[in-house]
Amino acid sequence: MVQDDRSCWTVRDLALARLASDAERQFVQDPNGRCETYATFVGTAATLARALQANGIGRGDRVAIQCASGLPHLHAWLACGLIGATEVPINPLLRGEPLTHILATARPSLAVVDGDLLAAFLEAQKSVGAVKTLVVTGGAITAPSPPAVPKLIDYCDIVSAGPSPIPTATVWPSDIGSVMFTSGTTGPSKGAELPNAQLCLMARQAIDAIRLVPEDCFYCIHPLNHIAGKYMGVLATFAVGGRLVLDLRFDATTWIASIRASGATASIAHGPMIEMIVAQPSGRQDRDHALRRLMCCPMPKHLWGDVEARFGLKAVEMWGMTEVGCPIWTEMDGPHVPGSCGRVLSQWCDLRILDPDTDEELPLGEVGEIAVRPRFPSTAMAGYLERPDETVKAWRNLWFHTGDAARIDSDGHVYFVGRLKERIRRRSENISAYDIEVAAMAYPSIREAAAVGVPSGFEGDDDIKLCLVSDPDTPLQPHDLIAFLARRLPPFMVPRYIETRVALPRTPTNKVRKRELSAEGVTPETWDRRAAQVRLRDMPV
Repeated sequence: MVQDDRSCWTVRDLALARLASDAERQFVQDPNGRCETYATFVGTAATLARALQANGIGRGDRVAIQCASGLPHLHAWLACGLIGATEVPINPLLRGEPLTHILATARPSLAVVDGDLLAAFLEAQKSVGAVKTLVVTGGAITAPSPPAVPKLIDYCDIVSAGPSPIPTATVWPSDIGSVMFTSGTTGPSKGAELPNAQLCLMARQAIDAIRLVPEDCFYCIHPLNHIAGKYMGVLATFAVGGRLVLDLRFDATTWIASIRASGATASIAHGPMIEMIVAQPSGRQDRDHALRRLMCCPMPKHLWGDVEARFGLKAVEMWGMTEVGCPIWTEMDGPHVPGSCGRVLSQWCDLRILDPDTDEELPLGEVGEIAVRPRFPSTAMAGYLERPDETVKAWRNLWFHTGDAARIDSDGHVYFVGRLKERIRRRSENISAYDIEVAAMAYPSIREAAAVGVPSGFEGDDDIKLCLVSDPDTPLQPHDLIAFLARRLPPFMVPRYIETRVALPRTPTNKVRKRELSAEGVTPETWDRRAAQVRLRDMPV
């Protein structure tokens, strides 16, 4: 459990506590069915931590982790925590310029990478040159073509030595435990520096909100490069001594079967996932499981009662973001307040609704920007890595400005309204329009590009529309452009819609009117990848 003593709020301290009290309990089952007790898991991570130290990694050094959800990823994460290093978790789907940007910003000197991602990783980092050592998972290493990093180490060779004692190290709650990259709107993604105390607080809040106990089993299908999967799921379960079941990918048709097979008593899902689950035919299997609590981020407003009644569970909603964790939660007890995402956890932070133009606090009931301020040291983002300008902008007037709009009623219930910024959110991924636009501008005939979100049909969720101005002498073929983008962007960033225009609408200061493009939605002139039956899986990579 994350204790009240905040001087012990580090991942290392939590690991020491688990070894002392739960060494022989099972902790984790990976997607291949492999299981490890707390003693084996922590001991294996300690073995990897010693290998990191032997390769020059210590307190404050950054280690990139680009691995699928599984034991190697978690071993690498905990190894960093045990010695005070900083993990930089990277979406396994990233490649090309978005991946290069992360590596150039974080400049990790060591990386842990799945073998099947090695070629793309090396291609992305060759212009950066920061990584000096690569630990490769997934079997024997095949020497890559130059330019390669100076040193390749097989992860299996390291962990085959068996569990080790935790190495000696000093780690403070204020030490940066993770750098998680969040997608921007008018620029590339930013690396949020998250202190150990913030990571522990996110776990503590999840534990308190759904009353997680050692007897619980948490089913985690969320990616481990997000706070929801890594810290509200994995670390929360680890902190209480519970059991964790990892899964690789979500499938609405088999979700309830996976829940039943895992024995899960708690889990987490985002809005589009819930809508897809509810759309499946109902049957007796809907209640043939042990799941009793489901964290929802968010819960579609029109489905709350249906989900609880159909699946026999308690839904708990929250609002949050990487930089400040989750300061708003609904309660396990008491009736649900329709439309509200909960009340502020005022013991941990202050929250205000501000006028986004003046930063003045607005009266109850009025819609404004959510601003958050932590009550305790190191329990919110320390800053954006290598972006002091963005850090100052975000922490304006001593409050973190979220860019999200909401209102609060007289009983303290918060109602999320929408986004103030021009963000694109698709299936829980915050997507950088900038990255899509940069990739599109590399296509020979494109002169201008603007990526925006349009409603996907799921509540609070977007599909991507790419608006283009192209060379009139070179007709644009959408299928060819999609193939081009698919080689440079992860699948979740490849646009569904393409719209060719004579010109993009602009303000008097020459900025693209993205809200106007988004509000136009899908028009008769918009090309739809789905309607054209163009499948990304058929594209050459």
